[in-house]
Amino acid sequence: MVRRARSSPASAMNSPLSERERATALQVETAVLQRIEADDLLLPSLPSVVLKAMALLGRDGAALADVATVIEPDPVVAARLLRLANSAALASRQPATTILHAVTRMGVAPLRAFLIEISASAVFTSRDPAINAACAGLWEHSVAVGILARDLVTLSGATDPETVYLGGLLHDIGKPIVAAMLLEAEQRLLGRQTISWFGSGTWVRLVQHTHRRVGVALARRWQLPATVAAAVGQAGSSYESENFLCATNLVRLANAQVKAMGMYVGTVDDKLCESQVALGSVMIGIDQKQIEAACDGLGERVRRRMV
Repeated sequence: MVRRARSSPASAMNSPLSERERATALQVETAVLQRIEADDLLLPSLPSVVLKAMALLGRDGAALADVATVIEPDPVVAARLLRLANSAALASRQPATTILHAVTRMGVAPLRAFLIEISASAVFTSRDPAINAACAGLWEHSVAVGILARDLVTLSGATDPETVYLGGLLHDIGKPIVAAMLLEAEQRLLGRQTISWFGSGTWVRLVQHTHRRVGVALARRWQLPATVAAAVGQAGSSYESENFLCATNLVRLANAQVKAMGMYVGTVDDKLCESQVALGSVMIGIDQKQIEAACDGLGERVRRRMV
């Protein structure tokens, strides 16, 4: 995973627009903003298998055997669950060979996070090749932020690592949704004769300015904890000064560190990221050397998680 500044959508922000492109971008921007203001968003729903499993996990005294029964018929979810349960982070001498064994090894909170992760990964895909390429890089970045944010929970003495992981994992989930809305609006206005989404700096700025609102709406639609929605909505803002160890601060620090490492699609302000990491480490109470140690092998951990 490397920083791809030249080919990323962020690199389009300074590219000049033709008069026709400016007019089209303005029409699309108006249409998208109107839908967001009216809460007229076609947000993806959780897959049925995830909904059923989450419902079971939400009950007091949830029976993991019932959750395993729901997951078993879905080959994609079952295969990824077994792979994760047998990963280096969770593996024991005895490999998990059944879904029941896997869900028992995972436990309720990590299993819930895994189910949301499965659902979120599907959002970062698109039929449009240009958007799909950007989404793949965004998903890698998001997984890295989630993993590092969860590590920071242990280093800082904070609580609820799975909630923090989800906040990091979903902090950019509004971007592919807004990109899909832009493509839909463009095609509705112009039919098949469309301008390139990547050729419009105005559209890139629109994604940057609106994706957090959309991400928060999705987190609420999926009935995720309020702390997760807050981390999604505020990951790009300043640190919270009243609750240093809140999920938002941990995600904010992880996001800045991952960007500073070059694990991002787009251009990065290195000085800004460095200052954010320095400030966050002081506020949260983690030495920067500890953060750097937590980043050792992060790229490989991300690749294993995405297989």
